[in-house]
Formats: sequence, C-alpha cells, structure tokens
Amino acid sequence: MRLRLVTGNTHKLQEYGRILSGLGCMLPLDQLDADSVEECGVTYYQNAYKKAFLGMHSVPAALADDSIVLADDSGLELSLFENMPGVRSARFRYADLSEKPALSAFLSEHRVSATPARFICWIVAFLPGSGHCIACSGSVSGIVALESRGFQGFGYDPLFTPDGYSLTFSEMDSCLKDRISHRARAVQALWCALQKTLPLRP
Repeated sequence: MRLRLVTGNTHKLQEYGRILSGLGCMLPLDQLDADSVEECGVTYYQNAYKKAFLGMHSVPAALADDSIVLADDSGLELSLFENMPGVRSARFRYADLSEKPALSAFLSEHRVSATPARFICWIVAFLPGSGHCIACSGSVSGIVALESRGFQGFGYDPLFTPDGYSLTFSEMDSCLKDRISHRARAVQALWCALQKTLPLRP
C-alpha cells in the first residue's frame, strides 16, 4: 500500500512526510503532480476533492489497488475581514503583490498591526480501487501580524502565531509545528480514519 499525495508543492510533500512519520505511519509517500489542476472551488473541500479525484484517475490501473490518493486545500482566514483570503489564500493578490507580501501590504494599508486568524486544512483521500473517499479537516487559531518573523515553513507561516505560543510557525522547530498545525490535525484525523477503514500494512 502506498500514499500518493497530489501536490505541486515540495514543501507540503516534506511536511506530510514528517507528520505521517511522527504518527508512526510506515507507508511509502509518493507525489502526484498537481500543477495542471485549477483550484476553482468555493470551499477547501471542493478543491481538495478535485485534486484527489484527478490524481486518482492518473494512477496506472496496475497500481490502483495499492494506492491511497490524497490531496488537500488550506487557507488563512481573518475574521476581522470576513475570513479573507480564505479559499483564495494561495492566489491572494493585493497591490501587485501575491500571498504573504500581499497580506502584509493589505494589513498595512488598513492600519492593522495584528488580528485574530485561523488556518484551516481539508484533506480528501480516495481509497484503493473503490472510488470511495474520506474527508477530514483540521484548524488552528492564532494571530496574524503585519511583520514577518522566522525563516522556516512556507506561505503565511512567518505571519502566524498560534494561540498559546510566542513563536510564529516560521520560528518554530518543525517537530512542534508538525504536532499543532492545521495540516497536522487534519492528517492525524485522516490517519485514524484510514486505520479503521483499511487493513493497512507497510
């Protein structure tokens, strides 16, 4: 049995590998390219489902019975601004900037130095050879600040400090982030569901 993650983000692939290893998962993890998938859904679930569905159909028939194909979509939501950038987090644009620099410019323009926020992740996994899927989610609340801190992680990690901590995700040791992040919580839920559903063997 193999896990096949549909993503074009090598940082995400590495993060999945660390999280799954921390959970005691010994299944091999492969990458299925997602560069050609347009994330046009209005929810995280829709985008994750679309990527996982297309990934499932790209697996050769001879490998389908041994492949768990999964994909996720995640986003950062600012409650003060109607949960933007939300599902468009990876495609957020402002002042001719994108993603993290765009959000910093947005907060600066609105004279906001820090604001409540939460990260959300939805994962959809198609089970081997069945066409059935499992969906799990995870979230973490915290604060988004105007200034970036730290050099680890990716995306909005340098701006986000989870509740109960003084470090941003980018300042944290990866072992800590991989226990408390939105993606970690979604992966934990998925791994529990898979263990209950399938006779998993390394």
